[in-house]
Amino acid sequence: MIPTRPQMWVGADTASLRDPQGAIHCIAFHDAAALRAGVATLAAEQSRWRAIDVVVSDAHCRYLVLPRIAGTQGRRELAEGIAARFAASFGDDAADWVLQHDASPLGTEDLVCGMRRTVVEAILGGLGDARRRAYRVQPLWVWCSQAPLGKPHAPHWLASSDGHTLTLGLFHQRRCVGVRATRLGTSGLAAALNREAALQAAHSAGTPVWLFGGVGTPARLADGSPVVTASLPLALVPGGVA
Repeated sequence: MIPTRPQMWVGADTASLRDPQGAIHCIAFHDAAALRAGVATLAAEQSRWRAIDVVVSDAHCRYLVLPRIAGTQGRRELAEGIAARFAASFGDDAADWVLQHDASPLGTEDLVCGMRRTVVEAILGGLGDARRRAYRVQPLWVWCSQAPLGKPHAPHWLASSDGHTLTLGLFHQRRCVGVRATRLGTSGLAAALNREAALQAAHSAGTPVWLFGGVGTPARLADGSPVVTASLPLALVPGGVA
């Protein structure tokens, strides 16, 4: 059997890599320089594989859904408009973020994700130092969206939690109509899920929640929405513990 590609997890302040044989190697970091050095150390241990799949904690990401501006023409104008509105929404310079957007040319909304540029550059720089490359670099919530836990066309919440950050998005007809990432507080994951679901009010009570990660979650939210859970792979959680 041919081993799967190595998978690297970059959390809020730790990074880990699961090699094709299933062993997990971990490092801690406190700034971009330490992250770059740690990524290089982890990647250098993988002599067989040149490309590594990287998943980034939503602690380093921001999300929003933007209505498409009427009359937008071409990908360049769309990207420039998204960058300006992202900056206005969060009060940050868009140049400090690597922006990705899932937009149909004929769509009416754009799902936007921003990853901190310092984090992405540290990851790519560390891989380069080890003479490796990124197969892809994805935020955790985006990574989870590729593994539906029910019927994708039916209304549902998509939630991901790595123990540090909760991201919760609402889908209708395969389109994300609202999403938010927030740091988990002392009240716990169940309280955070209920709070975020209440803040995003454009849903019907009983809308199922697809939750990736998290321990001790309730079977239902306060509004009756059923919670369907799935564990994260061991490499994608702090300390390698699901």
